[in-house]
Amino acid sequence: MPHHSLANEEGVNKFIAVGIDFGTTYCGVSWAFSEIPNEIHEITEWPSANHQSQGETQVPSKYDIETGKWGYEITADMDPVRWFKLLLLRSEDIHQQMIRDSVHVKHARDQLSKSNPPLTAVEVIGRYLGKLWEHSYSQVQDVLDLDSFPLRVAITVPAIWPPYAHEAMKTAAALAGILNKRDIGSTTLDFVQEPEAAGLCTLFHQGKLQTVETGDSFVVCDAGGGTVDVISYQVTSVSPFCLKECVTGDGMLAGAIKVDDEFEEHLRRKTNLRLRNLDDTEYNTFFTRDWEHGVKRIFKGASSPPQFSLSPPINALKKRDKVANILSWSGKDKYIITKMELTSFFNPSLTGIRSLVGAQVRGVLEATKEEPKKILLVGGLGSSPYIHEMLKKQYPNKVLRPTHAWSAVARGAVIRLLQDRLAQTPKLNEQQRTLLVQIPEVLTRKARYSYGVISLHPIAGLSDYDSDVDDIKLDPSGRKDTLRIDWYLKKGADLSKTSPVNWTYSTLARFQAEAQCILKVICCQSDDPPIRPAPEVLDLCSISCDWGKPFEEWTPIGDPKLGWRRFDGLSVRMRYEGQLKWTVKAAAHAVEREIEADYGAERGRVIHS
Repeated sequence: MPHHSLANEEGVNKFIAVGIDFGTTYCGVSWAFSEIPNEIHEITEWPSANHQSQGETQVPSKYDIETGKWGYEITADMDPVRWFKLLLLRSEDIHQQMIRDSVHVKHARDQLSKSNPPLTAVEVIGRYLGKLWEHSYSQVQDVLDLDSFPLRVAITVPAIWPPYAHEAMKTAAALAGILNKRDIGSTTLDFVQEPEAAGLCTLFHQGKLQTVETGDSFVVCDAGGGTVDVISYQVTSVSPFCLKECVTGDGMLAGAIKVDDEFEEHLRRKTNLRLRNLDDTEYNTFFTRDWEHGVKRIFKGASSPPQFSLSPPINALKKRDKVANILSWSGKDKYIITKMELTSFFNPSLTGIRSLVGAQVRGVLEATKEEPKKILLVGGLGSSPYIHEMLKKQYPNKVLRPTHAWSAVARGAVIRLLQDRLAQTPKLNEQQRTLLVQIPEVLTRKARYSYGVISLHPIAGLSDYDSDVDDIKLDPSGRKDTLRIDWYLKKGADLSKTSPVNWTYSTLARFQAEAQCILKVICCQSDDPPIRPAPEVLDLCSISCDWGKPFEEWTPIGDPKLGWRRFDGLSVRMRYEGQLKWTVKAAAHAVEREIEADYGAERGRVIHS
């Protein structure tokens, strides 16, 4: 692509879309210029210690605190922080005990706490993203005059991530310099769910091949390093290409890190290799060469040879006369891993993938009365021949691994940005108009949580009032009330892109109002959320705004001498576009405006009555 400049052009609506796939084990970056939107590029030529990664579309998610080296700059003698993406989750939200107790997760926590000064997960992610962004920016700058175009950035996040993790990522992006002010205008930041991004990329290319018809449904399985996310779509229109999420997406921490953990647990407990005798250089070289870029990537299962040989460092070996009956050897300095053992390393992740995909397939059948047309398998672990073969065996003629499996998530984020931005652009060139019709647009999504507020309800109107559990509260007029949760959106309900969720809010104050109206929003992941505050109900965020009218104009309640007034004028709208977005209007004459919610450290805690 030639170098472009804004000189002598009307470039008001031109922009550069950048998609960042921030993965647990690998990251990728893709980008496109809005004037040539059908050309999506991958960032490559990563800084490297050995110059063997020039053509790679992904870079390892590793950062060395001591030296500031990252990705392919990490050498075998370093002890970098890995898996730091998972540290954005609170420990209570890491449901899988095997992941919470992972040696690497514990080691990463220890590395951050023992650094001088101690670092938070957000800080180390900010440093890593800063390196990633600096290199990516430089590569795009070689092609385009970046100072002349606004930047639209999207970072992908797992489908199972809670909103507070999105906010932590936003903070890390700011620390990385992604949101730095530029003369051309502010850089925007959006979040896109990883399976949605992978699905958009895959279905976009499927659509261009004209293999998609209205009514077809697809299951997307994004099996990455940390999480496995699944999502299902049904095509509602081919031209324009429109989708609806037909089954609530799901996910779990069943990615490639579990395969690595199983392998390393095997080395520690079920072999007589002297791993403690190895320094970091020896062990890291062995792990990367023989496992990460070796056996792990070529294992196919039934069609593989009965055994594989690894070459552990000489310092890990015992004298042959002491171990001849314990270890199997193939020549000098070789250790044998059998097909059965390799299968056992993959099986915990495979079990998770099968469970998630199976639930989606059954859900699609129930929702559409037909089985999904295809199962699209993407992501790092999704590229495993063994995982692919086992899913094909279970679902014959349905499983596809797209051409862009490794970069599908980052490319999908770019596609989402292009669709969102071009749809709002008044003047489009021919290329843009053609592409806009071909890009899949998700018009309806499924809620992954129930969302609501706690409010007082008159006891007289409640059929479920229970004097043993419900506390009575008197309002200023003497009416008996008790606490209830108003769920304005239930888990699994449709979230339309064109029809946000609306609800109204009222509150009481005495003599004078607080400086601002503060609305606390709660959430629940249970399929059947409770009507009262309970352990499964969590504090999600708070929304602050001006009242829109003075206290004197509020509605008087009860005895005027007591000074109580009620405010009824707050309207709230919630929409979901990879992240929750809020709009409020306080009082009838106020202007509707976007509001940033507060997902502070105190959020996400259990709500009790």
